[in-house]
Amino acid sequence: MKLIPRELQASIATQTPPKAVVIFGARQTGKTTLLQSIVSSSAAWFSGDVPSDLERLSLFSTGDVKTLLYQADTIVIDEAQRVPGIGLLLKRMVDLNKTLEHPVKIFATGSSSLDLAEGVKESAVGRLIKREMWPFSVTELAAAPESSWAKVLRDLEWHLVNGMLPEVCNEQQNAKLILKNYTEDILFKDIFALGGIRLHSKFIDLVRLLAFNVGSEVSFDGLANETGLNRNTVADYITLLEQCFIIKVCPSYAKNLANELKKGKKIYFCDNGIRNAIINNFDPLSTRQDKGALWENFFFMERVKYHSYRQDFGRIYFWRTSKKKSNELDFIEVVNGKMEAFECKTSPTAKAKPGPDFHQAYPDCPIRTIAPATFLQVWLESEEYRKAAV
Repeated sequence: MKLIPRELQASIATQTPPKAVVIFGARQTGKTTLLQSIVSSSAAWFSGDVPSDLERLSLFSTGDVKTLLYQADTIVIDEAQRVPGIGLLLKRMVDLNKTLEHPVKIFATGSSSLDLAEGVKESAVGRLIKREMWPFSVTELAAAPESSWAKVLRDLEWHLVNGMLPEVCNEQQNAKLILKNYTEDILFKDIFALGGIRLHSKFIDLVRLLAFNVGSEVSFDGLANETGLNRNTVADYITLLEQCFIIKVCPSYAKNLANELKKGKKIYFCDNGIRNAIINNFDPLSTRQDKGALWENFFFMERVKYHSYRQDFGRIYFWRTSKKKSNELDFIEVVNGKMEAFECKTSPTAKAKPGPDFHQAYPDCPIRTIAPATFLQVWLESEEYRKAAV
């Protein structure tokens, strides 16, 4: 497959110094490939995975940092979260960059927000342009060379099982092996190292439990009881998984009704293929009992990508009442004070049934029922609604 342009490309390419651009995202989502397509061949590249580069980035004096900036018109630090003191280093680079007659472009990537985000928060606040990168979006696949929305819709069931990681999409015949290796080598080994995890087996039990409960409301207390971990450890592990772009937490929405659930959480995986590799199930969609959960997870992440790339500060929630016989909606999106609701169904004729309470409390909120067969139609309707609401 030819190189697929990414939605981030235009905004990243037009960023100007002296600030540094930091691209966060899971490994193998295309961060390095994106930068290779943007920066010149004369750029100076460093990697947090290469010991000699780590030594070269151990800069102690102002002169050392200046020498680094004078090396090229563009500096790239890949896997920057592995560089000790990366936050302070980026701060010093940007501060010195401001004094240069011709500031250089500074890019960094991080496959975990864990170490890098903490260092950035403490040392480089106000000096960074931070962006997130995800597996391919449906918009990117539709715009790819020799592709179209029609092709994306034809391949939709395959993506619901195998996901959207670039390598998986480019080597579909090897999808299962790629995803199994990814899960074993990156999901577990990398996170164990980053998080200093000692209870390996219980951590894996927690991840699998989350995978089997995609789309279901979960509580830290319940997860603790089922895994034998304590509640605080469960909370820490879920934060770690989210910081490493393996899962995404969806909170509950509550505003107008006294009986709206206020503290609930649902957890989705950032890629369907990774989720299915964790439970070791790559059966075709037509034979699966969890097809509804897979569709819900897929759609949720497409909306996360949509808002992330547009930087519209959109927030996504699920909605449920706390009554014994509760009413619910899969997702509510809030952008600039405007609400829009989505209900995911596998059948194109199924309808959302949130009950009268929701309609009375939020009479101006449109509800769109979305199924794989109606995906494109509802997606475009939502786009038109957003344009009209701005």
